[in-house]
Amino acid sequence: MRQAVGSLVAGTTIALATATALAAGPTGDPAAIALFRRAVAVTNALPAYVQTQSGYVRIQDSLGPKKFAHWAWGWDQFKSGYHPATERIVIAQRHGRTAWIEDTLTAAPKGCGAPSCRQAAPIEFVITPTHAYYGLVSSGSSPPCFNPWPLRHVPYAAGSPWWTTAGSFSAPVADGALTELVSRLSIDGRAVTEHDWISRSSHVFARSVLRLAAGAGLPAFTYRNTDARLKTAPHLPALTLCPSSG
Repeated sequence: MRQAVGSLVAGTTIALATATALAAGPTGDPAAIALFRRAVAVTNALPAYVQTQSGYVRIQDSLGPKKFAHWAWGWDQFKSGYHPATERIVIAQRHGRTAWIEDTLTAAPKGCGAPSCRQAAPIEFVITPTHAYYGLVSSGSSPPCFNPWPLRHVPYAAGSPWWTTAGSFSAPVADGALTELVSRLSIDGRAVTEHDWISRSSHVFARSVLRLAAGAGLPAFTYRNTDARLKTAPHLPALTLCPSSG
């Protein structure tokens, strides 16, 4: 279970949702649980890696003349005027926990026909265990400045392990150089089915697909991501605060 699964429900903290799933402990196929636990240990021990993700977050923003930035994730993302976004998530780790996260949200090119979508600027988050910031990328690859933001209003949290072992596991399935593991759990009464592919040589997670069931008036949706190791550990981005946030 990756951290995002614990923050799918608006108003539910990552810690609470994750703790609820972990309290039950993993169940199902013993070999699958052992493989997943090994992948969790190996992947959480990496100095840093990057995830490319789609289907989890939507954005709405403008660079002016009235600058604003809005975002929503998980089941809460389906808001009028919000556009599907892709994410590039840099995860820096220390002692098995996330030290900081850099998440860049960009309006997904597929189906981005509306002017508000084509003009949407990328939004970048920098998240540490104690602070979160966001900025709009007006040119280049980084925002010119950042605004502080409450930790409870960003998609992820730093300071805890990114991967944990939870859910009911089916038997592993060989898939070339990868092994596919399928696990199922419930978040706030809604079914989540997670497909994870693990490298058979390095034992790190390679990619995932998560399918979320509808419930309580909320639609079903799917999000997917790929994981890639970084050759060198990145440095925490230097942050310049925007004048309005000083």
